[in-house]
Amino acid sequence: MQTLIWFQRDLRIHANPALNHALRQGQPVVAVYIHSPGEDEPWSEGAASRWWLHHSLERLSSDLLSLGIRLQFFNADSRRIIPQLVQDYQVDMIVWTNRHEPHRIDCEDLLEKELLSKGLQVQRCTDSLLTRPMQFLTASKNTPYRVFTPFYNKLRSQLDLSAAVPSSSGLRPHEQTVSSAHPGALSLEELGLLDRYAWHQKLHAYWSPGEKEALKKLDLFIEEPLGAYIAQRDFPAIHGTSGLSAHLHFGEISPLQIVHALAPLIEFSDSRQANAAEAFLRQLIWREFARYILRHFPATTTQPMNPKFNSAFWNEDNASLKLWQRGLTGIPIIDAGMRELWETGIMHNRVRMLVASVLTKNMGIAWQQGARWFWDTLVDADLANNTMGWQWVAGCGVDAAPYFRIFNPNTQAAKFDPEHRYVQHWLNDTDRSNLLQPAIDLGESRKQALARYQQLKSE
Repeated sequence: MQTLIWFQRDLRIHANPALNHALRQGQPVVAVYIHSPGEDEPWSEGAASRWWLHHSLERLSSDLLSLGIRLQFFNADSRRIIPQLVQDYQVDMIVWTNRHEPHRIDCEDLLEKELLSKGLQVQRCTDSLLTRPMQFLTASKNTPYRVFTPFYNKLRSQLDLSAAVPSSSGLRPHEQTVSSAHPGALSLEELGLLDRYAWHQKLHAYWSPGEKEALKKLDLFIEEPLGAYIAQRDFPAIHGTSGLSAHLHFGEISPLQIVHALAPLIEFSDSRQANAAEAFLRQLIWREFARYILRHFPATTTQPMNPKFNSAFWNEDNASLKLWQRGLTGIPIIDAGMRELWETGIMHNRVRMLVASVLTKNMGIAWQQGARWFWDTLVDADLANNTMGWQWVAGCGVDAAPYFRIFNPNTQAAKFDPEHRYVQHWLNDTDRSNLLQPAIDLGESRKQALARYQQLKSE
């Protein structure tokens, strides 16, 4: 008999509970990755994410080969191909790490039920989360949290910083590897993750996907930038953040690994280092909160949490949307952010809030339009983060006083890019010498937005 491990968003070999469990069975291991865009609809990976995924799988395949395990690729619905693989390889146990997207949860639950009915052993791992969302509820009403601070306070009080990360010391060449590939397996290139037009070649200058790079970034961040994290993380021209978001999304590193790395700093460092580590941990818990909200409110990927913000509330303005997408609004920091996104597949978090605020508050364009653009252009496009972030800025999600929050991009630029280093980097000389007339009047559009939101609140 053999053990099947199904890799999803856990593309690493170290501190991987699913892989450790598979290896402990002491029998041949069949390792697979299944590209199933149909099952991911309407949120199959965007173009930038597919580029990252391709190269992350390339690294994982190489790392698994060092253990004597071949990673096989399939382009099929998981509920169809996995039972077939179970039969073809005489599998008696299947292991995987859960995903958190609502449609994937339903798919995995149905698959588990089918496999158990056939007498197979199923092991599902949850190390992509710090909580069990369906059991993590308010004490007073036993209902889901909707506000971050009480969620954070409860999770932080319960978080065991010394929780053991699964050991990687036992990783060594596997003696009972599978010698032959499945006849239906594809090459990585045949999965078709990379667009034929090689626009994505530019991303190689900015990113190196894979577990090795993720661990290296974490070490380097803790050694130096973390100490100044509180002071520098909001300045887009400074490399003051970890750069781990895409690595986290694809499971090249886990939240628990980061918590484990922060623990000594929080518990044994001087106050400055400890405070910085706590601030970074708080951001990690924001990420957890996004997954939690998505788990409890799955319709929020397309529908506002506050139903008053229906489609009639937003403007239909395709011309303004295109100016925003192309970085041609005439607002320097907004255009710089959109150019950074198009060039690198990433955007600084402070600037993400600014461009989202301009689109939804000043232009009055539906947050779903911005979320879709981010989904296709971000290498770290994550359904939970993307959904909650856009709804938070638009004022229709988890928020206490949404309509007052309208960022002034010029004021924000003066505060967080005072020497114009970020803007100068992403807007070339021609852009800066031929500044466009702003596509919107920030002052007037703010007044109009406040009036719309105030009217909605009073209804």
